[in-house]
Amino acid sequence: MKLAAWSIDRQPSEEALPVPKRIGRSHIGLEKHLQNWIANDVALIGEGLTLVGCEIAIDDGRLDLLAIDTQDRWVVIEIKPGMLDRFALTQALYYASSLARLGADELLEKLEPRFGELGNAEQLSAQVKRQLENEDEGRVIAVLLVGAGVHAGLERMNGFLGGFGVPIGIVSFEVFEMEDGPRLLIREVLDEQVDQPARPHRRLGVDEIRRRAVDVGMGEPFDRFVTVSREAGLATQAQRASVRIAPQANRTRFLMYARPDTGNDGGVLHIAVGPQAFAEFFPHVTEQEAVKALDGVDGTYGKGKELDAVLDRIKDFLADHVNQVAAGP
Repeated sequence: MKLAAWSIDRQPSEEALPVPKRIGRSHIGLEKHLQNWIANDVALIGEGLTLVGCEIAIDDGRLDLLAIDTQDRWVVIEIKPGMLDRFALTQALYYASSLARLGADELLEKLEPRFGELGNAEQLSAQVKRQLENEDEGRVIAVLLVGAGVHAGLERMNGFLGGFGVPIGIVSFEVFEMEDGPRLLIREVLDEQVDQPARPHRRLGVDEIRRRAVDVGMGEPFDRFVTVSREAGLATQAQRASVRIAPQANRTRFLMYARPDTGNDGGVLHIAVGPQAFAEFFPHVTEQEAVKALDGVDGTYGKGKELDAVLDRIKDFLADHVNQVAAGP
């Protein structure tokens, strides 16, 4: 994989032929910034990730980042400043195998001291504890490699391991610098190439997730979230503790999710959205429209006016954009 970028300037008239102008690579050192950028905004490498660990001492190494995704999996994130190769994959799998054998109390002990640096410490603690409690049938772990360029051999290995149900994603970045202008961070994503399901684990149905919502007093807002998603023609899928909303064209992808939970003062509903994914799967929706409509929706909400307003925003966005696209002309 080798990225290149060109700028296309506006022309003085519609008849004038635009001439692409190549943008040179920047010499900014990704190794100085990439991990901090991701720690500050994990959406740089993927939607729906919740960062729960950073620089985790594990066996004789240090795991760069650890997250939980919308499929309720642990995601081992290995970051390399240069090209990703087989050695990066080997190291990530080593950390994944080390993570798999850690006891629940030991893993929580490693993660908990830095929750406050990554977000709301109480919410992260509750999410990690719930994740650990749901591991009756084994710990489910995915791998995400992040770097600047991908060696062809790594792509081949990724495809091979995908045949055995090993979930490995790859994200590659390049930095380009416009003349007398801003630097551009370009991202290329290789989705997981899993041809058969990974090790089975306990999975609830949507009705069971709903019962959880009812038990914590969040049944009505949870039903609203699911109903507006289904009315828009989107797929609803139960994960181990949440409901994920996906496009019908690719049910492995994340558009939104909601997870009912207990909070300090009653039930809460965790909501996350992926504006970029809406733009990817619905051509009539631009990324700018999706970001503007859904900006600030991600969060944890108790029952009340704030949650009602968020659900209204989601409903309006789906009604104005996605419903029309799903229905066709």
